[in-house]
Amino acid sequence: MKAVYVLTVTAFLMFLFGADVAFSEGNTARGQRVFGACAACHSLQPDQSMTGPSLAGLWNRKAGSLASFSRYSPALKSANVVWNDETLDEWITDPQHLIPGNDMTFDEIKDARQRADLLAFLKQATQPGASVAQQGGQMGGKC
Repeated sequence: MKAVYVLTVTAFLMFLFGADVAFSEGNTARGQRVFGACAACHSLQPDQSMTGPSLAGLWNRKAGSLASFSRYSPALKSANVVWNDETLDEWITDPQHLIPGNDMTFDEIKDARQRADLLAFLKQATQPGASVAQQGGQMGGKC
C-alpha cells in the first residue's frame, strides 16, 4: 500500500513539475498576438524607436541604455536592471514595482501564461537578424 502512495505522489509531482516547465516556456505564436498591443509603442527593428524604445537586442541590455532613444525617465536611466527572462517578467507584471518612478504606462499583464507567451515571442523576435512582422493582437494588456 505504501508503494502505491509513493507512486501516486511521485506521479502527481512529476505532473506538476512537467506542467510548470511546459507552461513557463511560452508559445511564440500566442506571444506575437499579445505583442500586438505593445507594437503601438515599440518597434522590433533596430534603432527604430517610437513612443517607446526599440526592443531589438533587448536581452542582456541595461535598462534605459539604448542610445537611439532619448526619452527615458530618470528612474529608468538610473536603474540597475539588466533585461532578462526574470526582469522582463517582473516588468510586464508591474513596471512600477520593478523600477519605481518610471514613465511606462500600460495595463500590466497579470496572466502568467500571457507573460510567458509574450516573453517567448520577444526572446525570438529581438535577437539580432530576426525578421518578424509586427502584428496587432487581441490577447494581452497594453504595453
